[in-house]
Amino acid sequence: MKQLTTMLFFVICLAKVFAQQTMPANIKLENRIYHSDILSMKMEKDEAMFKIPAIRLNSGETLTLKFDDKSDNPKYLKYTLIHCTYDWQMTENLSKNDFLGMFEETEVTDFQTSINTIQFYIAYSITIPNNDITITKSGNYILYVYDGDTEEPILTHRFYVYENNVNISVAAQPATDVSRKLTHQQLTATISNPHFRILSPSRYLKVLFMQNGRSDNAILLSQPTLVLADKIIYNKADEVLFEGGNEFRTFNIRTLKTTMEQVARHDYVANTNYTFLYPDKERSHLAYENYKDINGCYFIASDDGDSLYSADYTEVHFYLQADKPADADFYVYGELTNWNLIPEARMTYNDYRHCWEASLYLKSGYYNYTYITKPTYGNTGSMAYVEGNYWETENNYHTFVYYQGDNLGYDRIIGYYEFVTE
Repeated sequence: MKQLTTMLFFVICLAKVFAQQTMPANIKLENRIYHSDILSMKMEKDEAMFKIPAIRLNSGETLTLKFDDKSDNPKYLKYTLIHCTYDWQMTENLSKNDFLGMFEETEVTDFQTSINTIQFYIAYSITIPNNDITITKSGNYILYVYDGDTEEPILTHRFYVYENNVNISVAAQPATDVSRKLTHQQLTATISNPHFRILSPSRYLKVLFMQNGRSDNAILLSQPTLVLADKIIYNKADEVLFEGGNEFRTFNIRTLKTTMEQVARHDYVANTNYTFLYPDKERSHLAYENYKDINGCYFIASDDGDSLYSADYTEVHFYLQADKPADADFYVYGELTNWNLIPEARMTYNDYRHCWEASLYLKSGYYNYTYITKPTYGNTGSMAYVEGNYWETENNYHTFVYYQGDNLGYDRIIGYYEFVTE
Protein backbone atom coordinates (compact mmCIF):
# COMPACT_ATOMS: atom_id res chain seq x y z
CA MET A 1 0.00 0.00 0.00
CA LYS A 2 2.84 2.37 0.90
CA GLN A 3 4.54 1.61 -2.40
CA LEU A 4 1.30 2.39 -4.31
CA THR A 5 0.88 5.69 -2.45
CA THR A 6 4.47 6.68 -3.28
CA MET A 7 3.91 5.83 -6.93
CA LEU A 8 0.70 7.86 -7.09
CA PHE A 9 2.47 10.83 -5.50
CA PHE A 10 5.25 10.55 -8.08
CA VAL A 11 2.74 10.42 -10.96
CA ILE A 12 0.88 13.50 -9.64
CA CYS A 13 4.11 15.45 -9.28
CA LEU A 14 5.25 14.39 -12.75
CA ALA A 15 1.91 15.44 -14.26
CA LYS A 16 2.20 18.80 -12.52
CA VAL A 17 5.67 19.36 -14.02
CA PHE A 18 4.48 18.58 -17.54
CA ALA A 19 1.41 20.79 -17.05
CA GLN A 20 3.50 23.88 -16.24
CA GLN A 21 3.46 26.75 -18.69
CA THR A 22 6.29 26.53 -21.17
CA MET A 23 7.76 29.46 -23.04
CA PRO A 24 7.32 29.08 -26.81
CA ALA A 25 10.57 29.42 -28.72
CA ASN A 26 11.53 32.66 -30.49
CA ILE A 27 8.89 34.97 -29.03
CA LYS A 28 8.91 38.08 -26.88
CA LEU A 29 6.19 38.74 -24.31
CA GLU A 30 5.19 42.03 -25.93
CA ASN A 31 3.15 43.37 -28.84
CA ARG A 32 5.03 41.95 -31.80
CA ILE A 33 4.48 40.55 -35.32
CA TYR A 34 6.84 37.72 -36.33
CA HIS A 35 5.63 36.88 -39.85
CA SER A 36 6.18 39.21 -42.82
CA ASP A 37 2.67 38.51 -44.19
CA ILE A 38 0.90 39.93 -41.13
CA LEU A 39 -0.38 43.53 -41.06
CA SER A 40 -2.49 45.84 -38.88
CA MET A 41 -2.49 43.93 -35.58
CA LYS A 42 -4.94 45.69 -33.22
CA MET A 43 -6.78 44.63 -30.07
CA GLU A 44 -9.97 46.37 -28.95
CA LYS A 45 -12.30 46.04 -25.98
CA ASP A 46 -15.91 45.27 -26.95
CA GLU A 47 -15.46 47.33 -30.13
CA ALA A 48 -14.69 50.39 -27.94
CA MET A 49 -12.00 52.41 -29.65
CA PHE A 50 -9.13 54.24 -27.94
CA LYS A 51 -8.99 51.91 -24.92
CA ILE A 52 -6.11 49.72 -23.84
CA PRO A 53 -7.03 46.01 -23.81
CA ALA A 54 -8.16 45.50 -20.21
CA ILE A 55 -11.25 43.57 -19.09
CA ARG A 56 -12.74 42.70 -15.71
CA LEU A 57 -12.62 39.04 -14.68
CA ASN A 58 -15.92 37.16 -15.07
CA SER A 59 -17.73 40.31 -16.25
CA GLY A 60 -18.76 39.17 -19.72
CA GLU A 61 -16.47 41.80 -21.26
CA THR A 62 -14.47 40.66 -24.27
CA LEU A 63 -11.43 41.67 -26.29
CA THR A 64 -11.10 41.25 -30.03
CA LEU A 65 -7.77 40.93 -31.80
CA LYS A 66 -7.84 41.75 -35.51
CA PHE A 67 -5.03 41.32 -38.01
CA ASP A 68 -4.57 40.88 -41.76
CA ASP A 69 -2.62 38.34 -43.78
CA LYS A 70 -1.48 39.55 -47.20
CA SER A 71 -0.74 36.05 -48.54
CA ASP A 72 -3.03 34.46 -51.12
CA ASN A 73 -4.35 31.59 -49.01
CA PRO A 74 -5.66 31.29 -45.44
CA LYS A 75 -3.17 29.95 -42.92
CA TYR A 76 -3.94 27.21 -40.43
CA LEU A 77 -3.59 29.29 -37.27
CA LYS A 78 -3.95 28.38 -33.60
CA TYR A 79 -3.75 30.44 -30.45
CA THR A 80 -3.32 30.14 -26.71
CA LEU A 81 -2.86 32.43 -23.71
CA ILE A 82 0.22 32.91 -21.55
CA HIS A 83 -0.11 34.19 -17.97
CA CYS A 84 2.61 36.68 -17.01
CA THR A 85 4.04 38.39 -13.95
CA TYR A 86 3.65 42.10 -13.29
CA ASP A 87 6.90 42.73 -15.23
CA TRP A 88 5.95 40.54 -18.22
CA GLN A 89 7.82 37.36 -17.47
CA MET A 90 6.05 34.03 -17.84
CA THR A 91 4.37 32.95 -14.57
CA GLU A 92 6.27 29.76 -13.82
CA ASN A 93 4.14 28.71 -10.83
CA LEU A 94 0.99 28.23 -12.91
CA SER A 95 -0.01 25.53 -15.32
CA LYS A 96 -2.38 26.25 -18.19
CA ASN A 97 -5.32 24.62 -16.44
CA ASP A 98 -4.74 26.91 -13.44
CA PHE A 99 -5.90 29.98 -15.38
CA LEU A 100 -7.73 28.63 -18.46
CA GLY A 101 -11.10 26.91 -18.55
CA MET A 102 -12.26 24.57 -21.33
CA PHE A 103 -9.34 24.19 -23.78
CA GLU A 104 -5.72 25.37 -23.54
CA GLU A 105 -5.49 26.19 -27.26
CA THR A 106 -7.82 26.37 -30.23
CA GLU A 107 -7.96 27.25 -33.92
CA VAL A 108 -8.55 30.65 -35.52
CA THR A 109 -11.73 30.18 -37.51
CA ASP A 110 -13.06 33.70 -38.06
CA PHE A 111 -11.67 35.23 -41.26
CA GLN A 112 -12.85 37.20 -44.30
CA THR A 113 -11.15 38.13 -47.58
CA SER A 114 -10.80 41.76 -48.68
CA ILE A 115 -13.24 43.24 -51.21
CA ASN A 116 -12.02 45.05 -54.36
CA THR A 117 -8.69 46.13 -52.87
CA ILE A 118 -5.34 46.61 -54.59
CA GLN A 119 -3.67 44.79 -51.70
CA PHE A 120 -5.47 41.48 -51.28
CA TYR A 121 -5.62 40.33 -47.67
CA ILE A 122 -7.38 37.91 -45.37
CA ALA A 123 -8.79 39.61 -42.26
CA TYR A 124 -8.65 37.43 -39.12
CA SER A 125 -10.48 38.02 -35.85
CA ILE A 126 -10.13 36.42 -32.40
CA THR A 127 -12.50 37.28 -29.53
CA ILE A 128 -11.59 36.28 -25.97
CA PRO A 129 -12.86 34.92 -23.68
CA ASN A 130 -15.01 32.57 -25.77
CA ASN A 131 -16.68 29.16 -25.63
CA ASP A 132 -13.36 27.40 -26.21
CA ILE A 133 -11.02 29.45 -24.03
CA THR A 134 -12.16 31.01 -20.75
CA ILE A 135 -10.07 32.89 -18.18
CA THR A 136 -10.23 32.04 -14.48
CA LYS A 137 -7.52 34.27 -12.97
CA SER A 138 -6.66 37.95 -13.21
CA GLY A 139 -3.25 39.20 -14.28
CA ASN A 140 -1.13 40.13 -17.27
CA TYR A 141 -1.69 37.98 -20.36
CA ILE A 142 -0.24 37.34 -23.79
CA LEU A 143 -2.43 36.22 -26.68
CA TYR A 144 -0.09 34.05 -28.73
CA VAL A 145 -0.99 33.14 -32.33
CA TYR A 146 1.10 30.57 -34.17
CA ASP A 147 1.13 28.41 -37.28
CA GLY A 148 -0.77 25.21 -36.51
CA ASP A 149 1.35 23.17 -38.92
CA THR A 150 4.87 24.41 -38.20
CA GLU A 151 4.30 25.94 -34.73
CA GLU A 152 6.19 29.02 -35.92
CA PRO A 153 5.13 32.24 -34.13
CA ILE A 154 2.79 34.61 -35.96
CA LEU A 155 2.15 37.34 -33.36
CA THR A 156 1.92 38.14 -29.67
CA HIS A 157 -0.26 40.79 -28.02
CA ARG A 158 -0.50 41.92 -24.40
CA PHE A 159 -3.75 42.35 -22.48
CA TYR A 160 -4.94 42.67 -18.89
CA VAL A 161 -7.59 40.93 -16.80
CA TYR A 162 -8.42 42.68 -13.53
CA GLU A 163 -10.64 42.35 -10.46
CA ASN A 164 -12.59 45.08 -8.64
CA ASN A 165 -11.40 44.41 -5.10
CA VAL A 166 -10.09 47.90 -4.33
CA ASN A 167 -11.05 51.46 -5.16
CA ILE A 168 -8.40 53.60 -6.84
CA SER A 169 -8.29 57.37 -7.09
CA VAL A 170 -5.55 59.14 -9.05
CA ALA A 171 -4.87 62.86 -9.35
CA ALA A 172 -2.58 64.74 -11.73
CA GLN A 173 -0.88 68.07 -11.21
CA PRO A 174 2.18 69.98 -12.44
CA ALA A 175 5.46 68.73 -11.00
CA THR A 176 6.40 70.11 -7.59
CA ASP A 177 10.01 70.36 -8.81
CA VAL A 178 10.19 73.96 -10.03
CA SER A 179 12.55 73.06 -12.90
CA ARG A 180 9.93 70.67 -14.34
CA LYS A 181 6.76 72.40 -13.28
CA LEU A 182 5.86 73.54 -16.81
CA THR A 183 6.91 70.33 -18.61
CA HIS A 184 5.89 67.33 -16.47
CA GLN A 185 2.76 65.81 -14.93
CA GLN A 186 2.91 64.39 -11.42
CA LEU A 187 0.50 61.66 -10.27
CA THR A 188 -0.59 60.66 -6.80
CA ALA A 189 -2.77 57.68 -5.94
CA THR A 190 -4.89 56.39 -3.08
CA ILE A 191 -6.00 52.75 -2.85
CA SER A 192 -9.01 52.13 -0.60
CA ASN A 193 -9.56 48.56 0.56
CA PRO A 194 -12.31 48.53 3.22
CA HIS A 195 -13.55 45.08 2.18
CA PHE A 196 -10.33 43.43 0.96
CA ARG A 197 -7.46 42.48 3.23
CA ILE A 198 -4.04 43.37 1.84
CA LEU A 199 -1.24 41.56 3.64
CA SER A 200 2.03 43.53 3.96
CA PRO A 201 1.58 46.13 1.17
CA SER A 202 5.30 46.99 1.13
CA ARG A 203 6.09 43.38 0.30
CA TYR A 204 3.20 42.10 -1.78
CA LEU A 205 1.65 45.14 -3.46
CA LYS A 206 2.88 46.87 -6.62
CA VAL A 207 1.27 49.78 -8.43
CA LEU A 208 1.93 50.47 -12.12
CA PHE A 209 1.25 53.78 -13.87
CA MET A 210 1.08 53.95 -17.68
CA GLN A 211 0.74 56.99 -19.94
CA ASN A 212 -1.47 56.41 -22.99
CA GLY A 213 -0.48 52.99 -24.44
CA ARG A 214 3.23 53.28 -23.65
CA SER A 215 5.19 50.71 -21.69
CA ASP A 216 8.69 52.14 -22.21
CA ASN A 217 8.12 54.99 -19.73
CA ALA A 218 5.77 53.17 -17.30
CA ILE A 219 6.46 53.73 -13.59
CA LEU A 220 6.23 50.94 -11.00
CA LEU A 221 5.96 51.60 -7.26
CA SER A 222 6.51 48.95 -4.60
CA GLN A 223 6.74 51.15 -1.48
CA PRO A 224 3.70 53.18 -0.40
CA THR A 225 4.11 56.60 1.20
CA LEU A 226 1.56 55.87 3.93
CA VAL A 227 -0.43 52.80 5.01
CA LEU A 228 -3.63 53.33 7.00
CA ALA A 229 -6.29 50.89 8.22
CA ASP A 230 -8.20 50.88 4.94
CA LYS A 231 -6.13 53.16 2.68
CA ILE A 232 -2.75 52.93 1.02
CA ILE A 233 -1.37 56.23 -0.24
CA TYR A 234 1.27 56.98 -2.87
CA ASN A 235 1.96 60.72 -2.88
CA LYS A 236 5.70 61.22 -2.56
CA ALA A 237 6.72 64.37 -4.42
CA ASP A 238 8.04 63.78 -7.95
CA GLU A 239 7.97 59.97 -7.58
CA VAL A 240 5.40 59.37 -10.33
CA LEU A 241 6.53 61.94 -12.84
CA PHE A 242 5.79 61.80 -16.57
CA GLU A 243 6.85 64.07 -19.40
CA GLY A 244 3.72 65.99 -20.39
CA GLY A 245 4.51 65.57 -24.07
CA ASN A 246 2.32 67.27 -26.65
CA GLU A 247 -0.96 66.54 -28.37
CA PHE A 248 -0.55 63.89 -31.05
CA ARG A 249 -0.33 64.75 -34.73
CA THR A 250 -3.01 63.45 -37.13
CA PHE A 251 -3.35 62.24 -40.69
CA ASN A 252 -6.49 61.00 -42.43
CA ILE A 253 -6.44 58.26 -45.08
CA ARG A 254 -10.07 57.16 -44.90
CA THR A 255 -9.97 57.51 -48.70
CA LEU A 256 -7.07 56.98 -51.08
CA LYS A 257 -8.83 58.81 -53.92
CA THR A 258 -8.62 62.36 -52.59
CA THR A 259 -6.35 64.11 -50.10
CA MET A 260 -7.57 64.71 -46.57
CA GLU A 261 -6.01 66.02 -43.36
CA GLN A 262 -2.16 66.24 -43.52
CA VAL A 263 -2.01 64.30 -46.83
CA ALA A 264 -0.09 66.01 -49.65
CA ARG A 265 -0.87 63.44 -52.35
CA HIS A 266 -1.64 59.81 -53.20
CA ASP A 267 0.12 57.87 -55.96
CA TYR A 268 -0.48 54.48 -57.53
CA VAL A 269 2.61 52.81 -59.01
CA ALA A 270 3.22 49.17 -59.94
CA ASN A 271 0.12 47.83 -58.19
CA THR A 272 0.94 49.67 -54.95
CA ASN A 273 -0.68 52.67 -53.28
CA TYR A 274 1.57 55.43 -51.94
CA THR A 275 0.64 58.29 -49.62
CA PHE A 276 2.89 61.28 -49.01
CA LEU A 277 2.29 63.42 -45.94
CA TYR A 278 3.19 67.09 -45.65
CA PRO A 279 6.57 67.58 -43.93
CA ASP A 280 6.37 68.01 -40.15
CA LYS A 281 8.41 70.51 -38.17
CA GLU A 282 9.67 70.67 -34.61
CA ARG A 283 7.16 72.01 -32.09
CA SER A 284 9.33 72.08 -28.98
CA HIS A 285 9.98 75.82 -29.28
CA LEU A 286 6.31 76.75 -29.80
CA ALA A 287 3.66 77.64 -27.25
CA TYR A 288 1.30 74.82 -26.24
CA GLU A 289 -1.78 74.50 -28.45
CA ASN A 290 -4.80 72.68 -27.09
CA TYR A 291 -6.73 70.57 -29.59
CA LYS A 292 -8.54 67.25 -29.48
CA ASP A 293 -6.67 64.09 -30.40
CA ILE A 294 -7.24 60.40 -29.72
CA ASN A 295 -4.12 60.00 -27.55
CA GLY A 296 -2.00 58.19 -30.12
CA CYS A 297 -4.60 55.67 -31.30
CA TYR A 298 -6.11 54.97 -34.73
CA PHE A 299 -9.18 53.39 -36.24
CA ILE A 300 -9.73 51.61 -39.53
CA ALA A 301 -12.27 53.18 -41.90
CA SER A 302 -12.88 53.32 -45.64
CA ASP A 303 -14.81 55.90 -47.62
CA ASP A 304 -13.93 54.04 -50.83
CA GLY A 305 -16.28 51.09 -50.30
CA ASP A 306 -19.30 49.78 -48.42
CA SER A 307 -17.41 47.62 -45.92
CA LEU A 308 -14.35 47.68 -43.70
CA TYR A 309 -13.10 44.82 -45.86
CA SER A 310 -12.80 47.34 -48.70
CA ALA A 311 -10.21 49.31 -46.71
CA ASP A 312 -7.02 49.21 -48.75
CA TYR A 313 -3.35 49.53 -47.88
CA THR A 314 -0.93 52.30 -48.76
CA GLU A 315 2.75 53.02 -48.14
CA VAL A 316 2.63 56.15 -45.97
CA HIS A 317 5.70 58.40 -46.14
CA PHE A 318 6.56 60.60 -43.14
CA TYR A 319 8.90 63.60 -43.32
CA LEU A 320 10.41 65.49 -40.39
CA GLN A 321 12.42 68.69 -40.63
CA ALA A 322 14.59 68.69 -37.52
CA ASP A 323 18.22 68.70 -36.42
CA LYS A 324 19.26 65.34 -35.08
CA PRO A 325 20.56 65.25 -31.51
CA ALA A 326 23.80 63.41 -30.77
CA ASP A 327 23.58 59.69 -30.00
CA ALA A 328 19.82 59.41 -30.55
CA ASP A 329 17.34 58.32 -33.22
CA PHE A 330 13.97 59.60 -34.38
CA TYR A 331 10.99 57.23 -34.57
CA VAL A 332 7.41 57.54 -35.81
CA TYR A 333 5.40 56.34 -32.82
CA GLY A 334 1.90 55.52 -31.54
CA GLU A 335 -0.61 52.71 -31.74
CA LEU A 336 0.22 52.52 -35.45
CA THR A 337 3.55 50.97 -34.36
CA ASN A 338 1.86 48.92 -31.58
CA TRP A 339 3.39 51.37 -29.09
CA ASN A 340 6.83 50.01 -29.93
CA LEU A 341 9.98 51.61 -31.32
CA ILE A 342 10.09 49.29 -34.33
CA PRO A 343 12.90 49.24 -36.92
CA GLU A 344 10.52 50.16 -39.77
CA ALA A 345 9.58 53.38 -37.97
CA ARG A 346 13.16 54.53 -37.41
CA MET A 347 13.81 57.63 -39.51
CA THR A 348 16.79 58.08 -41.84
CA TYR A 349 18.13 61.31 -43.28
CA ASN A 350 17.37 62.10 -46.94
CA ASP A 351 20.09 64.39 -48.34
CA TYR A 352 18.00 65.29 -51.38
CA ARG A 353 14.94 66.38 -49.36
CA HIS A 354 17.01 67.73 -46.45
CA CYS A 355 14.79 66.01 -43.89
CA TRP A 356 14.27 62.80 -41.98
CA GLU A 357 11.94 60.19 -43.42
CA ALA A 358 10.32 56.82 -42.77
CA SER A 359 7.49 54.84 -44.33
CA LEU A 360 4.90 52.46 -42.89
CA TYR A 361 2.51 50.18 -44.77
CA LEU A 362 -0.86 51.11 -43.28
CA LYS A 363 -4.55 50.41 -43.78
CA SER A 364 -7.12 53.08 -44.65
CA GLY A 365 -8.28 54.95 -41.59
CA TYR A 366 -7.72 57.85 -39.21
CA TYR A 367 -4.38 57.97 -37.38
CA ASN A 368 -2.66 59.75 -34.53
CA TYR A 369 1.14 59.73 -34.40
CA THR A 370 4.07 61.49 -32.81
CA TYR A 371 7.85 61.62 -33.06
CA ILE A 372 9.86 59.97 -30.32
CA THR A 373 13.57 60.52 -29.78
CA LYS A 374 15.34 57.47 -28.33
CA PRO A 375 18.94 57.52 -27.04
CA THR A 376 21.17 55.09 -28.92
CA TYR A 377 21.99 53.26 -25.69
CA GLY A 378 18.64 53.59 -23.93
CA ASN A 379 15.15 52.07 -24.06
CA THR A 380 12.94 55.00 -23.04
CA GLY A 381 11.83 57.44 -25.70
CA SER A 382 11.18 61.15 -25.20
CA MET A 383 8.88 63.63 -26.94
CA ALA A 384 10.90 66.58 -25.62
CA TYR A 385 13.24 67.14 -28.55
CA VAL A 386 10.74 67.28 -31.45
CA GLU A 387 7.29 67.66 -29.86
CA GLY A 388 8.07 69.48 -26.64
CA ASN A 389 6.77 68.85 -23.12
CA TYR A 390 3.83 70.76 -21.66
CA TRP A 391 2.11 70.11 -18.35
CA GLU A 392 -1.26 71.08 -19.91
CA THR A 393 -1.23 68.21 -22.43
CA GLU A 394 -4.20 65.85 -22.30
CA ASN A 395 -2.95 62.33 -21.56
CA ASN A 396 -4.70 59.08 -20.79
CA TYR A 397 -3.35 57.40 -17.65
CA HIS A 398 -3.83 53.79 -16.53
CA THR A 399 -3.19 52.44 -13.03
CA PHE A 400 -2.89 48.73 -12.23
CA VAL A 401 -2.65 47.31 -8.70
CA TYR A 402 -0.83 43.96 -8.51
CA TYR A 403 -1.00 41.71 -5.44
CA GLN A 404 0.81 38.45 -4.63
CA GLY A 405 -0.01 37.94 -0.97
CA ASP A 406 -1.80 34.95 0.59
CA ASN A 407 0.63 32.48 -1.07
CA LEU A 408 -0.97 33.05 -4.47
CA GLY A 409 2.11 32.21 -6.50
CA TYR A 410 1.11 34.67 -9.22
CA ASP A 411 0.54 38.39 -9.70
CA ARG A 412 -3.14 39.13 -9.35
CA ILE A 413 -4.54 42.46 -10.59
CA ILE A 414 -6.90 43.49 -7.80
CA GLY A 415 -7.78 46.89 -9.26
CA TYR A 416 -7.58 49.04 -12.37
CA TYR A 417 -8.30 52.73 -12.96
CA GLU A 418 -8.22 54.93 -16.05
CA PHE A 419 -8.52 58.70 -16.30
CA VAL A 420 -7.75 61.50 -18.74
CA THR A 421 -6.01 64.70 -17.68
CA GLU A 422 -7.74 67.95 -18.63
